[in-house]
Amino acid sequence: MSRAESRSGLEEFGRVDTQIGESINFERLAGTDDTSWKKAVPYESDIETVSRLAFKVKSPDGEEWHHVVLACEGDHHVGLCDCKGWEYNDGPCVHLCALRKAAWKGVTPERDINGRVVRICDLDAVDPAERRYPYLTEKQREAYLACELGDKGVRQFQREKGYSSPGTVSNRLRVAREKVHEHEQQLRADGGTAARRDGVTDDRRLLGERVDR
Repeated sequence: MSRAESRSGLEEFGRVDTQIGESINFERLAGTDDTSWKKAVPYESDIETVSRLAFKVKSPDGEEWHHVVLACEGDHHVGLCDCKGWEYNDGPCVHLCALRKAAWKGVTPERDINGRVVRICDLDAVDPAERRYPYLTEKQREAYLACELGDKGVRQFQREKGYSSPGTVSNRLRVAREKVHEHEQQLRADGGTAARRDGVTDDRRLLGERVDR
């Protein structure tokens, strides 16, 4: 089944439609000669937890960090990665495989670069806002939703949350804006890894959008 035929987890929230990812069957890869699965070495890979859905992963022989989204949905996983291996191949990339191995049940769990246990959460436990902005941390997302998309001022939000300084909120809001802008620019970039190519017409489209790019 092609990627175009296996879309999963489409969620609409805000200005741009997004999707958590595509169905992945890691269990069928265990014990096989799949290249990505064999190359994935979780204890040698650098993993950083960004949110319950999002991670950054760097392979042992890689120079770049890659943004990965991965969650459980029923009896399978859904996920995506911004690397070329994920974009142009049918199976999961080495970054997704390393993340899955790091959180494999029945073995000692791996920890990320900040000492946090690597866990893959259930998609049902995640609200629409986190699905829409998985690349924001919880506190960045709270500030962005309240002050950028909502009607609260920075000082009002600071007082409600009990922060000692409005600068704390301003800094989180600034980083969140930069991340959202970068992400949406990537979605709109012609040939970008987040753009999706129609398998029939070869048109590029934003996720959930019907306007040709």
